[in-house]
Amino acid sequence: MRKGKWPLRGSAEPRPVAEWDARVLGADEFGTWLFCAEGEVHHKANGESLTVPSDGVQLLPNSGWWAAWWWRKEQWISVDVCTPPVLGESGWSYVDLELDLARLADGTVLLVDEDEFEQAVVECLMPVDVVGAARAAAASLQTMLADATEPVVAAGWRWLDQA
Repeated sequence: MRKGKWPLRGSAEPRPVAEWDARVLGADEFGTWLFCAEGEVHHKANGESLTVPSDGVQLLPNSGWWAAWWWRKEQWISVDVCTPPVLGESGWSYVDLELDLARLADGTVLLVDEDEFEQAVVECLMPVDVVGAARAAAASLQTMLADATEPVVAAGWRWLDQA
């Protein structure tokens, strides 16, 4: 799995952010489900490493501008608003668009990093259609998370239980 950031002005390639190995659990009507175990390492592009703090499953949706994680410890969901995930020759990848959402165990839904998104829009000359897709995805996801709409809530917990 590879995660990048939007290219800077004058570049056509996404900026690398992180890379990690994940086990494919399977696919369903929502997309492809991956698993990372607690203690596995995600490698950042700057040479640092991040140890996964909890078992988690990630959904790479069949369609949509997002990718989501369900985390066993603390029972929370994190969502990256991103370009639609793509399966290439060397695995899955997507470009993170800075906007993030979280659904906490108590049902609280947060939209975070709006300032980072606005900064990236200006600094990276993000196209208008990408900006619109990101904002629409964030609004839709906020509603789905708050209403516990599939696949954003229940399906992820089922996949995590099976992992």
